[in-house]
Amino acid sequence: MLKLITKIKNFFNPLYNLVYTDVKGLTQMYTITKPRHANEFGNAKQGLSVVGFRAHCYNRNGVRSFRYDRIVSLNKA
Repeated sequence: MLKLITKIKNFFNPLYNLVYTDVKGLTQMYTITKPRHANEFGNAKQGLSVVGFRAHCYNRNGVRSFRYDRIVSLNKA
C-alpha cells in the first residue's frame, strides 16, 4: 500500500536527481522537486537576469538554489 501511495504522490509531484558541482569543485547528487521557471533567479553583479533556479531539496530538507552553469545532469527519478 505504501508503494502505491508513493507512486501517486510522485506522479503529481515528480522528483528529479540532480548532479551538481559547487563553487569548491565538490560534485554531489541531490533529489529535488521539479524545477520551475517561476523559481528562477538572476545575478545583478554579473548583469544576468537568469542564472539558476530554486527547488526543494530532500537531502537537506529545505529550499536550495542551483546555478545552471554548475549542473552536470538532471534526470527524472
